[in-house]
Amino acid sequence: MREYISSKAALICTAAFFISLFADRLTKYAALRLGWNTSLNAGLSFGLFSETGSSVVTAASAVILLILLILCVHCARWRGPLFRLGGGFMLGGAAGNLMDRLSCGQVIDWLPLPISEIFFRGGLWINAADIFLSAGAAMIIFALWKERKSGS
Repeated sequence: MREYISSKAALICTAAFFISLFADRLTKYAALRLGWNTSLNAGLSFGLFSETGSSVVTAASAVILLILLILCVHCARWRGPLFRLGGGFMLGGAAGNLMDRLSCGQVIDWLPLPISEIFFRGGLWINAADIFLSAGAAMIIFALWKERKSGS
């Protein structure tokens, strides 16, 4: 018999998805509306592959989002709430950046990383989606580490 995700597990992942997506969209809207300094990023994380072309990067982003969705749904059956929360945050972050790529061909970054201009011309810029992607990945890694440690 096929095992389905419980409603509680689905709620955790779905809530994290919508919270992270809403926070990303709201902060990008505020950055543009209030005239914050922004940087448009045509590449992936930290501007990697920005010379590749926006259609290739957009397609890669869509594939990454699809892979994250499949992994989140598949693994949520037997993983704990921290894993589900991290997966939802990663999905929301990836969706937020993909929405930027689809609407304007680039991602809107509004938060400059301090002292990064010492190492990178123009410095590194991020947004809330990047923060949720990173936090979600850290949650998943920690959940897997904790699960492995308790299983040993």
